[in-house]
Amino acid sequence: MQVLRYFMQWLIFILLFNAAALGLELAEGSKITTTEYYGYHNIGFTFVALMFLSSCVLYPVALLPLSMLISKLVRAVLVRVLLYCMIGIVGGVMMFNQLYDNLFIQEYGLNRGTAMLLFGVVGVIYALLDQYLQHRSQGRIV
Repeated sequence: MQVLRYFMQWLIFILLFNAAALGLELAEGSKITTTEYYGYHNIGFTFVALMFLSSCVLYPVALLPLSMLISKLVRAVLVRVLLYCMIGIVGGVMMFNQLYDNLFIQEYGLNRGTAMLLFGVVGVIYALLDQYLQHRSQGRIV
């Protein structure tokens, strides 16, 4: 049953990550008006496909081991939510830095806080769904 739980979390992560990445691109990437930057407005569906592939690889490599470790060591729901929120914020900053060059950040006034907010919310949602799926797999519904 744990395998099914982590598979469900993988699908949830893919949806949440792609929603946050697309939201970040629409909020911040749309400010970039040069053709040097290839974002959603320039390459469209290819951008979404690249984010999808990234999220498919990112979960088993990074978040699955963290999820397993957190579910084994951390019992308090609030601590879990805060941990996943912090992981989301750090991931959002990394994503922001990966997508946007320093020149674009300065020239177009891009805001790193947007990535922190979007991915932090993704972390909170992921934590709550993780808690729900863990209790459901143990036969307890919270």
